[in-house]
Amino acid sequence: MAGLFNWSARKPDVAPAVALPAPPPEPVLTTSKVLPKLLAVLSHQPAPVLVDLGGVVGANVAFFGDRLGCRFIVEDLVAIVETHAKRPGGECLATALAQQLSALEPGSVDGVLCWDLFDYLDRPTGQALATRLTSLLKKGGALYGFFGTTAAELTYYTRFVVNGDDTFRQRQYPATMTRRHVLTTRDIGKIFEGLTVAESVLLKTGARETLFRKT
Repeated sequence: MAGLFNWSARKPDVAPAVALPAPPPEPVLTTSKVLPKLLAVLSHQPAPVLVDLGGVVGANVAFFGDRLGCRFIVEDLVAIVETHAKRPGGECLATALAQQLSALEPGSVDGVLCWDLFDYLDRPTGQALATRLTSLLKKGGALYGFFGTTAAELTYYTRFVVNGDDTFRQRQYPATMTRRHVLTTRDIGKIFEGLTVAESVLLKTGARETLFRKT
């Protein structure tokens, strides 16, 4: 009858398709040429103090503790970066990062793990943090950095999980989207004024591993 009177049968309501976020990629195993150099530097110090600027990773606490007998301090600056990204216009990010590190005395740290933190910082913020980290290192101390070399929209943070002396896995988890702030090799040297580049390796992935020393 609907066709006789030029009516059309009512179609059931269909919810519009919602695009689901892509799942994070599988953990990537990376062979490091710089991590062994960091371990070699720290192994010469009795009970070294090592500061990790990423989130807590139980495997890393165990690895560095067993390997070096070190005091392992986690200062999760990535969490502060994410809080700032969600609420831009609040407290200055550089100030918040400095506050997180305020309990550490100048010249009290043997090693720092920055991982890829500087990819998420603009140049002035990165400069301020690099200056602070340089002041924390003891003479002979070492700092490890992992720097992206291509401009990209970053939608994930990376958790670096150390497997052994020269390997780690990169596990990604969601982040508020931000643009990677690419630092050239020359830029990296400039913002870490006061430190010497002891080792710098460009990986097949395009990322650059760098080891700094305070002489």
